[in-house]
Amino acid sequence: MKKALMILNPKAGKSRAKTALYVWVETLSRAGYSVNVVMTQKAGHATEATVSMASSHDLIVVAGGDGTLNEVVTGLQRSGVNTPVGYLPTGSTNDFASTLSLSKDPAVAVRDVVKGVVKTIDIGSFNNRYFTYIASFGAFTRTSYATTQESKNAFGHLAYIMQSIRDLPSIRAEHFKIVTPEKTYEDDYIFGAVANTTSVAGVVTLDDKIVMMNDGKFELLLVRKPENIGELSICINAILTQDYSTDMIEFAPVDHAEFFSDKPVVWSIDGERADTDGHAVVDNLTRSLTMILPTAAADSSVL
Repeated sequence: MKKALMILNPKAGKSRAKTALYVWVETLSRAGYSVNVVMTQKAGHATEATVSMASSHDLIVVAGGDGTLNEVVTGLQRSGVNTPVGYLPTGSTNDFASTLSLSKDPAVAVRDVVKGVVKTIDIGSFNNRYFTYIASFGAFTRTSYATTQESKNAFGHLAYIMQSIRDLPSIRAEHFKIVTPEKTYEDDYIFGAVANTTSVAGVVTLDDKIVMMNDGKFELLLVRKPENIGELSICINAILTQDYSTDMIEFAPVDHAEFFSDKPVVWSIDGERADTDGHAVVDNLTRSLTMILPTAAADSSVL
């Protein structure tokens, strides 16, 4: 009998994972899997469980938010195991799941895992950490890790918007020199991201005709510091319309980027805080994650 390891975050998204557990286990069992369930107890627990158990299972099923998925991906990379991953998104925003058009209906999501298509996608490395879809700094970045779990559970996506509005008065520019194989950039930026997603905290969106999740490239997005209301309006309009043909924004595909700042900078890695001394190296790890996706997602423009 095949073996499935289910790693479940019981605190994600109004604790939806716990209420759907019976449906998930039943569906996996009917598909011929013996299911081992691990409920995470602390930060890093999903990584620990993956490192110790992934090699003895045929499938890993992640039930939680993007942060839980990140921990599992980290565990796979550290252990050198490439067990296929199915994702049951139960978090509050689920940017990664939105990009892949994964269902938020627990019953549909688990059926998509047992009947899905195996695909390999890119992930990234950021200094000594891994990310599944984004590394970012500046505006909207603090929102992802500063919003409390209680607020996420109570207000969902609205919690992120509320936190973003609260942060606006304190947004400051970061001076960066960014070196890529194609070009070097240097300026004051209020936001920067290296992303493999169409959605950033549900606030910034990228065109799904541009984002490809297994092409060996990330999207580099840099927003310069506006000096007046007119330039601020240009930035906002560009983000809202996904039209980045403005001098205020740099947008380019990259497989490697090195960031230099003369002071410490706080980043967000898949929604979790990452402190740096000002230096960060980001690399694309091409097709390093094997996932089981619904047919519709596997045939979408992002793959």
